[in-house]
This record gives sequence, C-alpha cells and structure tokens, in this order.
Amino acid sequence: MPEQEYCNSSDTFGVRLVSHVDDAVLPVGVHDFADAIGRCMLVDKTMFIADVLDCDASVVVCCRPEGFGKSMNLSMLKAFLERPADGRAGQSLFADTQIWDADGGRYRDEYACYPVISLDFSGAARRGANVVGVVRDALSGECARLLALLEAPDLPRDKMRHIERVARGVASEAEVDSVLGVLIELLEMACDEQVVLLVDEYDAAWSRRTGARDAFGADPAELFDRVLFDAIAAAGDSLRLACLMGEHPGPAETVLSLRGCSYCVSTPLSGWCDRWFGFSDDEVQALLGHAGRGEYLDDTRDWFEGYRFGRFYCSNPARVIDFLNRGCTPPVRADLYGYADSLSRAVGDWNLERLATLFDLLEAHGSVEVPLRMGAVGSDASTDDDQWTALYLSGFLTTDMVEEPGSSARSRAQRLPNNELRQALRLVIIEWFECAAEDVRDVDAFRDGLCRGDEDTVRQALRRILGDAGVDEVEKDSTLPYHLLLQGLCFGMPGYANPSSNRKRGADRWDIQVFPTGRMLDVADTLGMLDERPLVTMNMMYDPDVDVLGRELLAVQALLDIERDGIDEIRVPRPGVGRVRWGFGFDGQHVSAVCQRL
Repeated sequence: MPEQEYCNSSDTFGVRLVSHVDDAVLPVGVHDFADAIGRCMLVDKTMFIADVLDCDASVVVCCRPEGFGKSMNLSMLKAFLERPADGRAGQSLFADTQIWDADGGRYRDEYACYPVISLDFSGAARRGANVVGVVRDALSGECARLLALLEAPDLPRDKMRHIERVARGVASEAEVDSVLGVLIELLEMACDEQVVLLVDEYDAAWSRRTGARDAFGADPAELFDRVLFDAIAAAGDSLRLACLMGEHPGPAETVLSLRGCSYCVSTPLSGWCDRWFGFSDDEVQALLGHAGRGEYLDDTRDWFEGYRFGRFYCSNPARVIDFLNRGCTPPVRADLYGYADSLSRAVGDWNLERLATLFDLLEAHGSVEVPLRMGAVGSDASTDDDQWTALYLSGFLTTDMVEEPGSSARSRAQRLPNNELRQALRLVIIEWFECAAEDVRDVDAFRDGLCRGDEDTVRQALRRILGDAGVDEVEKDSTLPYHLLLQGLCFGMPGYANPSSNRKRGADRWDIQVFPTGRMLDVADTLGMLDERPLVTMNMMYDPDVDVLGRELLAVQALLDIERDGIDEIRVPRPGVGRVRWGFGFDGQHVSAVCQRL
C-alpha cells in the first residue's frame, strides 16, 4: 500500500490510515470496503474482524446509530472471509492492515475461506416501502450472485430449481420465505465449508411499530422472523457465523432467545467491539493531518465528538468525513435538516410539557435521567422511556453511564453529544412552535416586538398564539405551560442565544432571559437583526381567578419583581446594548404584558 500513516504513541491504540493509491480521496458516500480501499483513504478498523472471529457465539449482533460505519465494517468482513467463485484469493486488500499480522498472523487461516451470503434490508426502513419487495429483491439478488458457487453436479435438483426460481424472480411467496435456509444448505454442500451470513439493517422492519402492516399488507416483523431468523435457527453448525448490523438490539435478542440460538450483542453501552464503530480523537487527528487540516481539530471535536460507546469516546465518521470534504467549514442550516427532520418525526406529537425536557437538554450540562430499555424498538415506541431509548439508539443522545449494560431498570443521564446535535435540536424546537401557531407571522411579530419593547405587538401576537399551542393540554391551573410557551417562542430570535429559564432554581422562579450573541448558526439567523440588541428579561405570574384589572396587576408585579430580585443585574454581554424587561400576567385564557426599556 503506497499510502499509509501511523500514529504510534502509547495513547493512540495503533491508529492507521490505509489506501491503495497515492491520490486517495475521502470515502464520501462509499460504504463498500473493497471499492473504498481501491480509491479512498480509510481508517483501519480491520481488528473488528478479529473480534467477530474470536466470538464464541454463532450470531453476532452489532448495533450503532446511522453513520457509524456499520455497512463499511460488514462489507469489510465480507471482503476478508468470502471465498472467490474462481477459487483464487489475492492478498492485496488486507496485506498491510492490522488484521493481517495480528496475533502472529493466525487470522489469515480464515482469509477467503467461506461462501458468504450478504443481505441488505436497508430499503425496508423507508416510509411507504414495500417490505415484501425489499426482502424479495435482496434474496433474489444473492441467489443470482451465488449461482456460480452452486455448480457441483451432485446438488439436489429440486433445491437448485428453488434457488433458480428465486434468482429469476418467479418464485412463490412460500419459496421466497424458505430460500435462505436452502441456500445455506446448498452452499455448504457445494463448497464443503461452513457458510457466513451477513445482514445489514436487519432491524429495518422494526423501524415502524412492531406488528404494524405496511402499505402492501405485510407484517414486517413477522416476515423477517420467517425469512431470516427461522433460517438462522435451522442452520445450526452449517453457519460459521452470522453477523447482523442495525440500530435496535431488541428484535434480535427477543427472537434469538426464543429460538435457543447462541448470540452476542454489542450495543452502545457495551465494551465489546466499542472501538470499531466511530472515530477516536486520534483517528480524527490522523485524518486531519493527512488532509493538511490539523488546525481544525478543536472545531471537529466541538461539532462532532462526544458520543460514548462502552469505554470509548468518539465522533460520527460520516459527519467528520463530510466536514473534511467541505473544507472544514462548520455545518450550516442546510446540513442539519436531515438530523432535524429525523428528530422531528420522533418528537412531533410531543406537548409542551415533554418539550420542556428538550429545553433542558440545551442548557449547559443539560441531561435527562431515564432507563434505557434496549428492547424498545422504533421511534414511535409506546412509553416515554421507550421514546428516550429510541432517541439514544438513533444517535441523538448519548450517556456516560455505561455500567451494567444489561440493566433496563437503571436510570442513566442522557445528554446531547455535540454542537451539531444541539443546533439540530434547536431547529426542531423552532419548527415546533412555528407550526403550533396558526400563522407563523405571529411568532415573528412576537420575537420582533419582544426585543423592540413593543407592548401592543407582543400582546396581540401572544393572544393569538395562546389558543393554538395546546397550553390547556398540559397541567391544569399551573404556571408551567405559560412559562414553557414563552420560553419556546424565544428560540430562534435573530441575533440571540437560546433562552435560559430559571424555573428549576427555586420555588416561584418563572423568569427567562435571552442573551444577545455574536455566534450565529448561519446568515439566515441574522435576517431582521436589530443594530442594537438589548438583553431581554421576562417574568410572569399566573392566576386563573383574576379579572382584567387583576391580570394587568399581575404583569406589573412580575415586571417589578425583576428589579426587586436583581434578575438582570449583570453586565450586558457584547454585542448587546441596553436592557428590556417584560412582565406577563396570565389568567388561563388571556394575557397582559408590560415592558420597561433601560
């Protein structure tokens, strides 16, 4: 390999970059190892192969969020283990990788030895996908690809015809359901060797609610049980190993346990295989050094690092590579839409009270303490805990509390991993409140009037929004929903940081502050920005039993309490100029607002 880089200090764990060409590019959008190694610069993760081969269990399940190298690792395993159809195996792919010389070279004994069945079910996760069609196409494609290995004359003709009908796409539903077991049997007979089964996105059918039928009438979970797990259980010793990649460990653990299969699961909490998914700090540094961008290490850490997998802190490989490909420019709004859309689907039906937890996550050192129930599947799981587990397994949250990975009762503090996820979550909150208002112009008017000190504009906009945001669906006769409404509407104020609430600092603390900032997500945030942005401080009071005059007095009292309690007695941070104080009074149906400019 003409292009290699090593970082051999004691704390780099043998970081290595490998490629077959001198002018290697970054593997942008490339997920196949054999393709990538011929033209791209890769981080050497080949010791993943050693961990899989050394595992005592017959089935290995590796679960990580999207973008952490599952497909690349699976294709790498295929490239190492697969027996070529012509019987000739070269060493060019792995000759100088870590796996080749590891442990005295003993892993070479299994190089290019096995017939490999490789199935990709990722298409089944798409909304509206024909799961039956995705499964049929994956099995048909593999049957066609492996026909070259099934040329032994003594193979049973009826079973060969079964494989051929599936390969041609003319098989019955029952034939498709049972073909994987037949294919394993015939490959073992033809090659006189055990078979390796590799499945990408094995849990794609569970990305929607378990048991829910798709638009074509199929029950995705039942289909995968018949096609995949029944074949694994029946194969027994015919399989050298089966490696399943996905996000959710629950489906595999449940069905494999019921079928009495030996298995090993690697989740984001597990120490096993923790180093082979994600880029370590040293690996990111090596990539930046290769690209001549070493000065961007701190930016890369800030935006993409922070995930904890087992004993290992890492960055999202797909996002780091994209960052390098963009010339190390920070993500802008367009780069975050994918994350924000996925997160929106998970929290789109949340009410104000549940959104409050998202507000807290954006605070410095913000976290939410919940059990991680790894059996929960999909983003529409039924309980609140299942929702948080789904967000964790999808990579929107992470936790440093990885002890006792098998415990589903232990509460774990989940946090946002990095700045990219913070910005994506901010976009989700902004969108939720803009969609909650019947007319988004009311939200813009509220934000603009708030920092200009325009009482009439703020009062009228807030009065219209009040009936649209589902305030009455939260706690009855409580100050909390009105406080959350004010706070949520302040996300996305041009030229301002996220609003900071003091409601958890003591009884009857309902004040909110919005600080001017010079740090913008992108240019779109500066549209309509004031030349002079004041520090905005809000306080509120709630009483459902007051009349109009009483409500006005509540607003005045809330305003006076800002000065009395010294809430905004701080130096206004640059680039802010001056202060604006707001007092709000709510009676459950209407709002009063008063303002003081300083």
